[in-house]
This record gives sequence, structure tokens and C-alpha cells, in this order.
Amino acid sequence: MKIQMYSDFKDLKIIHIFEYYDFPLFFISQSPSNEYYLNYYIEETEDNIDKWLFCRISVIECKSLLEQRVSVLELLNKLYQKRRLHHLFIDPSINEPNTELNIEVVDANNFDSESFPEEDFYVEYDYVTNQKLTKVQEEIIDSKFKLVLKDFQNSHDIGLDFLLDIFGNFKKTMNDIAKDVGKKLVGEGFSEEIKLRVDSLQPSSFGVWIKMESDDIFEVPEKSLSHLFEIIQDITTKSKKEIEEQIFLDESYSFESIKSLKNMLAKVSENKYTFKLEGNTKSNGESKVVTFGENSYEKLDILMNILKENSEITYEDIEVEGELTSVNTAYNQFRVSTTSIGDIKGKIAPELFADLKNRNIQFRVPSVIKATVRKEIIKDLVEDTTKIKYELTDYKQPEE
Repeated sequence: MKIQMYSDFKDLKIIHIFEYYDFPLFFISQSPSNEYYLNYYIEETEDNIDKWLFCRISVIECKSLLEQRVSVLELLNKLYQKRRLHHLFIDPSINEPNTELNIEVVDANNFDSESFPEEDFYVEYDYVTNQKLTKVQEEIIDSKFKLVLKDFQNSHDIGLDFLLDIFGNFKKTMNDIAKDVGKKLVGEGFSEEIKLRVDSLQPSSFGVWIKMESDDIFEVPEKSLSHLFEIIQDITTKSKKEIEEQIFLDESYSFESIKSLKNMLAKVSENKYTFKLEGNTKSNGESKVVTFGENSYEKLDILMNILKENSEITYEDIEVEGELTSVNTAYNQFRVSTTSIGDIKGKIAPELFADLKNRNIQFRVPSVIKATVRKEIIKDLVEDTTKIKYELTDYKQPEE
């Protein structure tokens, strides 16, 4: 839900309080639709208005704050840089539920460094649960893990083409997730490929022990594997809204990673197999298992719908010059050999086509042409394709 009216704000329930002085100064609130909001008090203005830092945060961001894996200043800076942080102005005297809230995005024009804490800190106490908060280390999976494929008959053999498809898609998925993880830990320039080696085979069903080779001090391979365990688990247990939160708020996964994962799991589903990953945590050897099987096949629709809804169609009007090499008015088609972007072909815009027909104007072919063309770019994330279409909207040819 969007917090736009005073009634929306009043519906928020405080679930964690970190600072309190006469009233909560720093807390997390939750909406009726289970969305989390960070609230950080700044000051009372001269006209008796309470000014707050206010922002929608994810479940993972909230958990990282509570478990001291992210500091307060680190989180605020991240939210500010991502343009997710807002100023919220509350007039305590207003009780009318339909009053529209005064909210603005915090940007370079209105940012005040004094609104942030002078010194960084971790939250240490929750006044709602009356519990002291301590640091909880992130559990990551060890570099050696097992991949198991099992059909409904539990056969001990497997189609070679299917096996190669799975291994190829698994490798691509791991490396796409590694780019997402590396981008967060190292920066935009991260491009190291994860090296996978077959360690040993398991005769039961079809299982293979795989080991990742890495001396990465940031543990990108292990953290990428942990993310893969998590996203497969999430697909089987979480809603579309929860997974979208991880994509758009946490930015845990890019669309490229989601596409690769969808392609791999679609192969599993099409061939009626169960896909299982087994591993152990590095710190204490705790067993971790995630499974994508028959009961999860329909969950692929979540990934498909996310990709479909975020496919894009963009338009651009471009000027081209070249030679008109063919026109077919029966099928409304044209082809131009341009001097700038090579050969292009497409359709004539309906308005232009009707005008030419009404005025009985003929194209000269072949002949020099200057034209305005609308370029349509269709990025289909489901099919993983990019198509370009051209439409002739205006043109000039030399007089005979």
C-alpha cells in the first residue's frame, strides 16, 4: 500500500522501537498488508510540525538492521542514494483521516546532513519486545554441495541433452547471481566467473557433488550459492509480492538472474524431474536442503509473471537518409538502405499510408529518400528476446 493519507499513516502498527524519549523517535512500523516502514524523527519545526525520515523497507532490510548486519547510517545512506528516503511532515493537531500527507523525496536539494545521526551505530535494544539486540552472522553455504536430479520413477539414468541443459543453465544462473552479489560487495566492475568442478558422482537417483574454486576474500561464490538456495526456497514458499520486494527493494536479484533461474527450472518442470540442492553452512556444518519438484511447478508462474510485467516497449523517432529500395503497398511494407544504420524494413504509418492513397502519391523506387522513422524496441524478458520494428511516419524524395 502507498502511504498517502493521514488514515494510511494511522493504520501503521509499530513493531520495533529502537529509540524512545516521551514518544518513539526511531522505529519500524507495519502496514495492514505487511509492508515495513522505517521512521526516524528529525525535529519539530517552527510551525509545530513534526519532521521525520520515512521510507518503505524490505523484510530483509529490517532483519539486517535487527541482527546488526547493517548499521543505521549505512542503511540511511543506502536509502538516500537509491532515492527511496522521504521527508514526512506530520501536524499533531490533525485528526481528519482524509487529510493528504505532506511527503517529499529526499534529494540533493533538500537533504540536510544534520538529519542523519552524527555518529554511526547499530540498534541495540527493541522496546517493543524488551529484548537486547546482538549481532547475528550471515550463514553461507560451503563451496562443496550436491545437485540431485530425480524423475518420478527414480531412474538411475538420465537423458544426456537434458543433463547438459541443466548444467549449462545452472552455471549461467550461478554466474548471473554472482554478478548481483559482486556488484553489492565489490562494485559495478565485478566480473569474475565462478569456476565449478565435478567432485564425485552419487549413484542413487542422479546426484553429483560439485565444488567451487575460489580464493575470493569477499566469498562471492559461496554467497552466490547461498542466494541460489534462498531464491529456490522462496519460489516454493513465498508470494509474488514477497519475491518482487527482493527484486525491487533489496535488489538481491537482477532480471537476468531471474531469467536464468526461470529457464533452468522450466527445463526441470518440462521433463518431470525434481531438482534438489544439498549443502552445509561454513560456520557450523548445518545441513541445508532446497527442492523444486512437482508440487512447485506451478510456482514458475510467479517468475513468468514478474518477467512479463517488466518487459518493455520503447519508442524513438529517428531521422534517416539513404536509398528507398522497395515498397509494397499491397502489404504495406518498405525497405531503405540507410547511410547510418544499414538496411531497415517495416510498415508505413496508417496516417501516412491513408494520406498517400487519398492523394494518389507514388513512391519513386529506387530513389534517394530522407525519412522520419519510428523505431519500436520490444524487450521480452519471458522469451529473452529483443525485437526492433520500424514504421515510416514522414519522408521526402527529390522532385523528378
